[in-house]
Amino acid sequence: MNRRKFVIFFALVCLILVPGCWIGWLVFAPRGAQGIFVLVVYRGDTFDQVRAELERQGLIRSRFWFERLARWKGLPEKLKAGIYRIPTPISLWRLTKWLAEAKPELIRLTIWEGMMAREIAERVEQLGLGEAENFMEIVQNPQGKVKLPFDWQGDLEGLLFPATYYVPPLRPGNEAYLVQLMVNAFVERFWKPYRDEIEKSPFTLRQLVTIASMVQWEVKMDEERPIVAGVIVNRLKRGMKLEIDATVLYALGQRKRRVLYRDLKVDSPYNTYRYAGLPPGPICSPGLPSLLAALRPAKVPYLYYVARGDGYHTFSATYEEHLKAVQAYRKWRAKRQAGQ
Repeated sequence: MNRRKFVIFFALVCLILVPGCWIGWLVFAPRGAQGIFVLVVYRGDTFDQVRAELERQGLIRSRFWFERLARWKGLPEKLKAGIYRIPTPISLWRLTKWLAEAKPELIRLTIWEGMMAREIAERVEQLGLGEAENFMEIVQNPQGKVKLPFDWQGDLEGLLFPATYYVPPLRPGNEAYLVQLMVNAFVERFWKPYRDEIEKSPFTLRQLVTIASMVQWEVKMDEERPIVAGVIVNRLKRGMKLEIDATVLYALGQRKRRVLYRDLKVDSPYNTYRYAGLPPGPICSPGLPSLLAALRPAKVPYLYYVARGDGYHTFSATYEEHLKAVQAYRKWRAKRQAGQ
C-alpha cells in the first residue's frame, strides 16, 4: 500500500471511528454522582418537561441522542406520572430503558371512615398533594369544578368516599382532581350499585348520606349500624329531636370523647339537641356499611340508645328504660375511673 492510499485509508477510519467513539461515549458512558436520583413526574407533565428536568440535573449528556433513544423506546407514550428512583451513575442508554420499563411510585392517600372534609384537606396538605384551603374551597363550592351524576345541593361533605387512593404527584392547583377522585369512588361504590334502592327511598340522597354520617360517627360495630339508623328514622317520624352527640362535635369543629352540657348550647343548625329534624348535611365521610344502614334501616321499636362501655350500645323503646340504661353506664364509668 503506497503512502497516498494509506493516508486516505487512515482518514476514512478516523472519519468512522472517531464519531462512533464520540457517539458511544454520549450514549453509553455513565453520568451522575453515585447514589439514587429521585425524579418526580407530576400529573400532566409533558415529555419535554421531564427531559428538561433530567437535563437540568445533569443526567443527559446529549439532548439529541436522548430524544432519539426515548422515541425508539416509546418513552413519550409510556412515561407515567409518579416518583422514579434512578440509580446513578447511569448511561443515556440505560436511562431511557429504565424510564420506559420502571413502575413509578405513587403517593398513598388514606381516607378513613368518619373523617370530616377539613380533616381530609389537612391530610392532603401533609402529603404535599395540595393546599388545605384550596381543597376546602372546592368542597364547599363545587359548582363548575366537580362533576356529579345526581342532584346534590350544597357542599360535598359526606361524598369524599373513604378509601386508600394511590395518587401521582400533583402540582399546585390540582385539588379539584383529588375531590373528583373521591366523589367518583362514592359514585362507583354506592350510588351506581344501589341507585334503584336510593331512588325508592323516602329520603333524598343527601338525607341518606346525612343519616349515614351520623351512624358512622356514633357507632363502632357494623352490626349495630342498621339499628342506630332505625332509631334515627323512628325519631324523625315522631318529630323528636335527634339529640346526637356527633352533630354537636361537628358544630364545635372538634373531636373529643365526651360531650359536656355546655357543648349542647352551641347555636348551630347542626346541633340536633337544639333543632329538630336532620342537620343541614352530612357531618363526615361515611363508609359503605353506614351508607347501607341508612338505606336499609332496621325496623326496630327503639327510640333511644346509650353507650355501654364496650363498644356496643343499649337500646330502649321508652324513656324510662333509657334512663335505667344511662344510670347503668354511669355506674360502669364511675367504677372504671375508681379502678384506675
